Parts: sequence; C-alpha cells; structure tokens
Amino acid sequence: MATIIEDYVSFEIAKLLKEKGMNVSCFNHYTQKNNNDGTSEAVTVCTLQMAMKWLREVHNIHIDICSIWDVTHWLYQVFVITPKTAHNSYVDKLLYTSYEQAVEAAIKYCLENLI
Repeated sequence: MATIIEDYVSFEIAKLLKEKGMNVSCFNHYTQKNNNDGTSEAVTVCTLQMAMKWLREVHNIHIDICSIWDVTHWLYQVFVITPKTAHNSYVDKLLYTSYEQAVEAAIKYCLENLI
C-alpha cells in the first residue's frame, strides 16, 4: 500500500499567506534566521489544500488543476466566483510536472495578483 503524505506550502507562499491575512491554526511552521541581527521569524505552514480552501471560502477564488496528455503535465485555471457567476480569471500556459507544483504556482498567482 502506498503512503500518502500531506503537501505543505513553501516558505515563500507561507509568508505571502500571512501577509494577505490568512490566520488559521496549523501544527507546523517555518523559521527563518536573520543573519544580520540573529533574530528569527516563524511563519505558520498550512497544507496546499488548506490554502486553496482559504482562497475559495474567504476570497471566492477557486483553483482548478487540470492534467494534460499523460498525467505527467499539469496546468491551473483560476476562477473568481461571484453570487451570480464564476468567471475565468486566468489560465496558466506553463506546464508543471506535478499536481503539487501546479497548485503552488496557482496559489502564488492568486496571492500576488488577486488579493
């Protein structure tokens, strides 16, 4: 039987989520040391799915990941959902080699461009 593990956002995405106001309970965190003064910064780390759910439930942004050809190529689409419709906001033209890479790229796009 295969072992399935949770996939977490990167440090960069965790910082962006924090800047954009995501404040949910998580058991994990990243710590980055500042070499200039010896201080460190802790950032809460959530799963990719938790970040996608936060975008959907708080900001009405839905991320759709699509497999292309042989399930070794992935791309993402972003939809902004309003009370009457969902309009396609963006379709990435890059192909990613894993589902998780596409999710991470989609979350980053949403945080940098839509919130």
